Amino acid sequence: MLNSLGLWRGVTILGFFGLVLTFVIWNGWFDRYQKVPYTLEILILTGPLLFFSYGLLQGRHSTHVKITFVAIIYFIIGIWLALTPDQEAYGYLITVFSILLYLGGFMTAKTMMKAELSKSGQSENL
Repeated sequence: MLNSLGLWRGVTILGFFGLVLTFVIWNGWFDRYQKVPYTLEILILTGPLLFFSYGLLQGRHSTHVKITFVAIIYFIIGIWLALTPDQEAYGYLITVFSILLYLGGFMTAKTMMKAELSKSGQSENL
C-alpha cells in the first residue's frame, strides 16, 4: 500500500512540476510572438497550480482531490492548444502533464482513503 502511495504521489508531483515548467519555459523562451506580456500569461497559467502547491507537497488528501478538478481545466486548455497550428507541441505537453496530474491526484486520494479505512478497521471495498 505504501509503495503505491509513493508511486502515485510521484506521478502527481511529476504532472504538477511538468505543467509549471512547461508554462514557464514555453512562454518565457520559446514563444516570442505573444499578444499579452509573457509574465502575465505565466502568472495566469501557473497561478491556480501554485495555489495547491503546499498541500500537494505536504501530501494532503483534500488537496489531491481538488487538484483533479483543476487538471481537467488544464486538459481542456491542452487539447485546445494542440489543435492550434503553431502550438501543437505546447498543447501536447500540457495534455500529457495534465493527464499525469489527474491520474496521480485521483489515485493518491484513493490510496490514502483506503489506508485510512483499513487503519480504522472498516473493510469497505473501494
